[in-house]
Order: sequence, then C-alpha cells, then structure tokens
Amino acid sequence: MTMRTGLAAGIVLLAALPAMAEPALPPLDCGREAASRSLNSNRSTFVTFVNRHDESVRVYWLNFDGRRVYYRDIEPGESYRQQTFVTHPWVVTNSETEHGAGQCLAMFQPAAVAGIAVIE
Repeated sequence: MTMRTGLAAGIVLLAALPAMAEPALPPLDCGREAASRSLNSNRSTFVTFVNRHDESVRVYWLNFDGRRVYYRDIEPGESYRQQTFVTHPWVVTNSETEHGAGQCLAMFQPAAVAGIAVIE
C-alpha cells in the first residue's frame, strides 16, 4: 500500500471534506441596544439574516454613535446576506405600523466567521 504524504495529499483531503454550514449567531437581548455601538471596521465578515417570523422585519446597523441605520426589510421566509464587521451590532425590528413598527425583536453581534441570524 502506498501512502501519499506532503502538501498534495493534504489538498486532496481538504477537497474531499463536505462544506461546513455557517454557524447560527445567538440572538441578544434587546435591552442591550442602548449600550451598543460599532467600534471599528477592522475585521470584515458576513451575516445572513433569515426571517422565520410571521411578518416582515426591518434590519438596522448600529453606527458608531449607537444610532440605528436602516438597511432593508425582509419578508417572511426570505433571507439576505450582509457584509459587515465583527464589532458592528445589528438590530432587527418589526416593520408593521399596526404593531408599533420599530420594536426590537432581536439583536445580533457578528462573529469572525460568517454566521446566520435567524429571526423567529
């Protein structure tokens, strides 16, 4: 039996591994919003927002002053991928005016690796 060693064997092994799913980002308590803000833009990452809520939701970035900056609405069952930075918190609110639009449903803090933010 011949055993392959070296870099080429490692490349073959890595190519055969199945793709890993992005990890879920834990939703943070909305009470943290008042004390949250973006700190820097040093480390880029991605967040995929997934709306499993029964109504449309609104996605905001918290800027360097801690203020909401609107990015987009997501309809029920839809998702979208957002480039961001590790120290940039995000707030997801309801968007229906009859239910008091703007109420926080969840907050998410991006991670060093791309993650999924599920809104339920």
